[in-house]
Amino acid sequence: MSNSEIAIKLQGISKCFQIYDKPHHRLMQGLLRGKKQYFKEFWALKDISFEIKKGETVGIIGRNGSGKSTLLQIICGTLSPTSGNVNINGRVAALLELGSGFNPEFTGRENIFMNSSILGLSQEEINACYDDIIHFADIGEFIHQPVKTYSSGMMVRLAFAVAVHTKPDILIVDEALSVGDIAFQNKCMEKIKSIKETGASILFVSHDLNTVQIICDRVIWLKNANLQLTGYAVDVCQEYYMDNIKHEDTFSKTDGIIMQQATGFAKFSCIELCDENGKEKSLFDVGSILNFKFTLEAEKNLEESIFTISIYRTDGDWLIGQTSREKKVFWPPITLGEKLQGQLQLAPNCLAPGDYKVVFAAYSVDHKICYAITDFVISFSVRTNYQTWGKFVHPCEWINH
Repeated sequence: MSNSEIAIKLQGISKCFQIYDKPHHRLMQGLLRGKKQYFKEFWALKDISFEIKKGETVGIIGRNGSGKSTLLQIICGTLSPTSGNVNINGRVAALLELGSGFNPEFTGRENIFMNSSILGLSQEEINACYDDIIHFADIGEFIHQPVKTYSSGMMVRLAFAVAVHTKPDILIVDEALSVGDIAFQNKCMEKIKSIKETGASILFVSHDLNTVQIICDRVIWLKNANLQLTGYAVDVCQEYYMDNIKHEDTFSKTDGIIMQQATGFAKFSCIELCDENGKEKSLFDVGSILNFKFTLEAEKNLEESIFTISIYRTDGDWLIGQTSREKKVFWPPITLGEKLQGQLQLAPNCLAPGDYKVVFAAYSVDHKICYAITDFVISFSVRTNYQTWGKFVHPCEWINH
């Protein structure tokens, strides 16, 4: 790819901050000229490399402290990297921290002229877009009041209006839209779309994964100062979401041994999760078929049996708890050493993208005696190639009259 097609190029960007426990340690560090180290190193970014093409909309996601804000400041030129190279091709308009670039003592009108000139516009260019900025911000007579009197919503309205009307080649938006009301957010989304259509590149940082998936072509995931993953927006957002809800792995099926509680009545000797073709697997699509196969071995004589399944998300949220009794399906009595076999089909799979774990159990028909119960014995994942909301994707039929 030629350099003329690249809007932003980062090569090996790292940033280290020096953390001092006491104020005078900073002075001592300067006086001794490095003979003794009085600071601790904190690496906010480690060897970050990526390219953003002209006309591309790229999201940056990650937990607080992952390095997102540091990365944006380096791209904007307000912070220098410890190592690495940054190449920017075009005019950058950035909406970073709320109110950044505004003088709180100046009026909104004065800040429009000051901020626009900082972004590289001439007096004539500012005059040409001034009315459009005022109309878009829609803060009324407050435009003539000092910015320090503004609410957070008014502040972001004005800041966004200035940023998007300066005809940037690269627009950077950092969590700003979460402050505005839904009507303003809709107006911003429409403006972002129109800016994209002009061929400008957009760097969009947000914790709102739904919005990121909708407007971004690609997503960069930062984790613990490193570039964890980059790729198609839906795929990366789903992996990031799963990473955030994932708790300690308690999956308990290893080397064919099913971890389960000793009841003295029975034990599960086999549990498998297969697709519709009977092939054992652990990754499924929404709408596919989950086919659980199980075998129960009696350790004493058993009366008639029912089976149950519980499916949990990896954050511990209990999503499904069902028994064969609800469908009036029962297994006959068996004697010591005999086996019961069965299958449970979830078709179609309605679970939303996520990572899941499963518990199986067998009970007497009245549910009073637990014949066998496993620990988290099966682990599986669900993914889609489109954005989803909620915990289930319920079968439905949309009708267009």
